[in-house]
Amino acid sequence: MFDPKLSIIILTRNGGKLFSDVLGRLFASDGVDKTEMIVIDSGSTDATLEYARRYSQIKIIQISPSEFGHGRTRNLGARIATGDILVYLVQDASPVKPNFITSLVSPLADPLVAATYGRQLPRNSANPVERYFLSKTYPDFRQVRTDDGVDLAKMRSLFFSNVCSAIRRAVWEQIPFDEHLMMSEDQQWAKQVLHAKYRIIYEQEATVYHSHSYGLRQTFQRNFDSGFSMKHIVSDSFKEMAIYEIKHIGAGIKQLALWKKAYWIPYFFLQEAAKSLGFFVGRNARILPTCMKSTLSLHKYYWEQRL
Repeated sequence: MFDPKLSIIILTRNGGKLFSDVLGRLFASDGVDKTEMIVIDSGSTDATLEYARRYSQIKIIQISPSEFGHGRTRNLGARIATGDILVYLVQDASPVKPNFITSLVSPLADPLVAATYGRQLPRNSANPVERYFLSKTYPDFRQVRTDDGVDLAKMRSLFFSNVCSAIRRAVWEQIPFDEHLMMSEDQQWAKQVLHAKYRIIYEQEATVYHSHSYGLRQTFQRNFDSGFSMKHIVSDSFKEMAIYEIKHIGAGIKQLALWKKAYWIPYFFLQEAAKSLGFFVGRNARILPTCMKSTLSLHKYYWEQRL
């Protein structure tokens, strides 16, 4: 019988009222009473820690903002945790159903499966463009990622998300997260894990509400960071990315029209332009001075540590 000890690790900083909703839904999930729960906070100045302290089950670890790193802090959580399975959740990802934990963890009964990740659904506040993006990225069917006959240097072959994921501790001990990357530590980890002949499961039944309403500036900055971080992880050529983007835009226009949201198409074009330009500049950011990279980045702490 597959009944591993679970450790849930949440990284926080100024999570606001949304974090309270996440905790409420998480503690309403089946089996949560048997889990170890760790919150690692990197300098919240709002009520985030107050929300966490409402639950005696939560162990709170406080670090300074300068100590934070997407890979570094997740590794810290894993070292502190005692569970056989490490469940990662971000502070604004709210479980949808009580079976969230069970659905996310159950595929790990197969010893060849190193990790799972769940489906992200838009919140009510999400605009149609964000809804389209999430529907394409997180479909309503299970996916199995392996290295059988696929090029693991391609972005879509190794996609994995730590927004809500479950990782076998024994695999993490062999392959910890890269602590030098600004972000995309989950993609780099997935690439290494798949090379090691493990499998990764996208489990559509493990659902969370998680969406962002980024403006065009933030969209550019986030994709600048993505392009910079993914530079040495993926090898998609400019031509391959351009072909994918053209198909993506065509499908998006069609979907927005079907939803009777055609008036969002101009914004969709602008957002895709911001994404593509940000990613391209990020991939070539080595030629830019650090102060300019900080201006173009959403993760300014990363560059401040290098100034």
